[in-house]
Amino acid sequence: MAPNPSQPKTNPDGKRIFAVFALLFLLCLPFGAAHGAGYEEYELKAGFLYNFFNFIKWPDRSFDSPKSPYILVIVGNGEKNRAIEHALHNSTVGVRPLKIITTNSVEDLDKAHMVFFLESYKNPDLAKVLAQLKGKPVITVGEEKNFITLGGDINFVQKGAKIKFQINPASTEKAELKISSRLLMLAVGPEQSAIDYDRPLRATSPSTITSNLRLNQETARDHGIL
Repeated sequence: MAPNPSQPKTNPDGKRIFAVFALLFLLCLPFGAAHGAGYEEYELKAGFLYNFFNFIKWPDRSFDSPKSPYILVIVGNGEKNRAIEHALHNSTVGVRPLKIITTNSVEDLDKAHMVFFLESYKNPDLAKVLAQLKGKPVITVGEEKNFITLGGDINFVQKGAKIKFQINPASTEKAELKISSRLLMLAVGPEQSAIDYDRPLRATSPSTITSNLRLNQETARDHGIL
């Protein structure tokens, strides 16, 4: 039976759930070349965004109540944000629902838990926007070459036909946020090559990810996950 990502960490199968998430990142899901930077790529990125929430702990003060939602803000409009909204519709992380807001405005971003800046969002003052979120419990995610240099926390990069991600080391000390050391291990540096597997997995949404992924325990042990 496939693990359920909506279960709390106290679930006895939590270790297995964690391993499934880790394998998802390690496999660095490929997207079809025919789609280019289109719908399918952003469904896959939605899976990454969803799982980032599972590897990062926010301070209690970030929520109004124990069941208040996680808030994901997507900055930029168009088909790409619709793909993410579709993939994450009605998702939950633990006991909290995941609320998605799409906007072209950079006002009130400090009310979010995570902000994803689409590549289509062009703002010459992006560094200033990111600086305003420094010291606040907000994870910023981007997908452009200089995003980490500008002060972003996580940046999607393409290695061949695979999606991987980088993490800004300074983010590990950001505003009471706790980023899992295992997530840091799964991130890549600018010079690191993508990891290749004989049977890469594909997924298009959190529900598809959890129903299609079957834990390969030998692979997990090889990479120190189990």
